[in-house]
Amino acid sequence: MIGIMAGWPYSSHLRKLEAIQARKQDLMKRDISLDVLRGIMLVVMAADHFGEPIFNHMYEIAGYVSAAEGFVFLSGMLVAMVYGRYHATGSQVLEQRIWHRAGVIYLYHLVVLLAVFVFTVATKLSGAYWQSFATEMQAEPVRGLLSGMSLVYQPPMLDVLPLYVILMLAAPFGLRLMMQYRSIGVAMFLTGSFGFWLAAQYGWGRDFLGLLPDAIMVRVGAFDFMAWQLVFGLGMVLGYWRLSSKGEQPRVNLWLWALCAGVVVYLYLLRHGQVQQAWLSQYPHIARDNMAWLRLINFLALVYFVAGLVSLHRLYGVFKLLTIPGRWLAFLGRNSLQVFAYHLIVLYCYIPFRWGAWALTDNQKWFVLVVFLASLSLPAWWYERWQKRKKEQKASKESGGFRLCSTHPTEALI
Repeated sequence: MIGIMAGWPYSSHLRKLEAIQARKQDLMKRDISLDVLRGIMLVVMAADHFGEPIFNHMYEIAGYVSAAEGFVFLSGMLVAMVYGRYHATGSQVLEQRIWHRAGVIYLYHLVVLLAVFVFTVATKLSGAYWQSFATEMQAEPVRGLLSGMSLVYQPPMLDVLPLYVILMLAAPFGLRLMMQYRSIGVAMFLTGSFGFWLAAQYGWGRDFLGLLPDAIMVRVGAFDFMAWQLVFGLGMVLGYWRLSSKGEQPRVNLWLWALCAGVVVYLYLLRHGQVQQAWLSQYPHIARDNMAWLRLINFLALVYFVAGLVSLHRLYGVFKLLTIPGRWLAFLGRNSLQVFAYHLIVLYCYIPFRWGAWALTDNQKWFVLVVFLASLSLPAWWYERWQKRKKEQKASKESGGFRLCSTHPTEALI
């Protein structure tokens, strides 16, 4: 009896630890379909960035929309679904978690930027026949590096991570608004987001960058933040609704799904020249950098179309045959930051073999492409292994501390 009473405080302590761990696991639950979709976006972006001979077959394969839109949208969903749960904890936990993630993304950006800097400087000093994609950095290496660290100089392919840093820094304000005021907060958030998107259509974002000092090298790539925040914001709204519905799957309207399928098919045919409509095809309607209105409609129609396919799979398992590649894609998707950073560094190092004296033949490039896509598993595998080892070390320390409490109750109480 005495032994039971003596052990009671420690068993109670163990139950509390288990409850905390269970909550952590609940917070980290992920919808595997989202990871699969993120994995698909990663593979498509990697193939697009690889270039010829696959670029012409893959780029904007679904019309006036690319994998980048889907990747940004899904990231917004996950931000709301994962970090929105911290709203009820009070204090600034939600902000701290999201801003910590923004810091992690920024560190990965710095790693990639430094790798590109080393490659670019080596290219310049060696007098190689090829040029780095970062042509401005090759001309002025130090200025390019410092401007890249400030996020306003973004060499080709290095424009996604800076966009994410800014989006993550701003995300807590929108998420708090929705969590606090619910429907009214969502309406306020969407109104502001559409307002910024509309301003981007008139070039306000570029005008703002024009105010920066001439000493700063400015190149912002393919994504105007004022426009692309809408894609991220719409993802956050959907993620908020998913979180508020407590796991209930959204219903898909068959008629609306059929309409969206028709829009996707028509714009696919228009994009690839199978139908002609000169006015719709004008660049101001389909521009990528400021997310022009037709591109936005194309993307939203594709989102609803894919949502219908996901619902169909959940009901009838229509994609069961794709289980094995689906697991691989989910594996990439849940380690997307590591995979994305890795693929950028590899593709800069691949530059000498794309053109010129060392250029590979098309057949060789197809083989290298397969190897390259398969190698995307390496950073994901390394990161998960490192995370596992880190958790084991933490668990070992915690279990050691608990044994100390059991053996030395006085020290435990102190």
